[in-house]
Amino acid sequence: MAEIKLNKTELKAQKNQLDQLTKYLPTLQLKKQQLQAEVENLKNSVARLSDELEMQKKKLQSYSLLFSELLTVDLRQLILIENVEVETENIAGVEVPVFRNVIFKKGEYSFFILPLWVDKAADDLRSLISMREKLKIADQRLMLIQEELRQTNIKVNLFEKRMIPKCKENIKKIKIFLGDQEIAAICNAKIAKDKLKRKELVTAEA
Repeated sequence: MAEIKLNKTELKAQKNQLDQLTKYLPTLQLKKQQLQAEVENLKNSVARLSDELEMQKKKLQSYSLLFSELLTVDLRQLILIENVEVETENIAGVEVPVFRNVIFKKGEYSFFILPLWVDKAADDLRSLISMREKLKIADQRLMLIQEELRQTNIKVNLFEKRMIPKCKENIKKIKIFLGDQEIAAICNAKIAKDKLKRKELVTAEA
């Protein structure tokens, strides 16, 4: 790092920088708090969705024997995803995805040639898939917010532990130097004045 210049121009520049840093730091700290709260909320949301997904999987175990029946239609054709609808929102300056819905392809089959349980099973499987996609989006949101929190933490620490203390140290150093120069200038002026007086006395006595 280059040495600072010990002059009034540099003093002003360091004071301006310190002013900007101290004004911006509270904004960063507020953002950090918002992100921390959002991370906790998202962790709880992910945990809840994971539990719901496991419960839905257990619910589908009741179909395990029925799935072994020979059907005239491939059940997988009834749960094919056509589109996952996702929007975005801004959280503390971060664009994150928001799960909206899963659109499934229309399956063509006759109600008359399939067992009655197939329709219910297909609905339950779609619910499971929707939960899975929602959990994926929640994980993405959490990952993005955690990364932003990490970056914000770095900035806050940089401001608090390095940049602001360094500015204060530089200002103190420049002030001490300028103060010493001022004292030296006063002393030199006094010495010069005393010399002039002695010279005037010598001249007067001559």
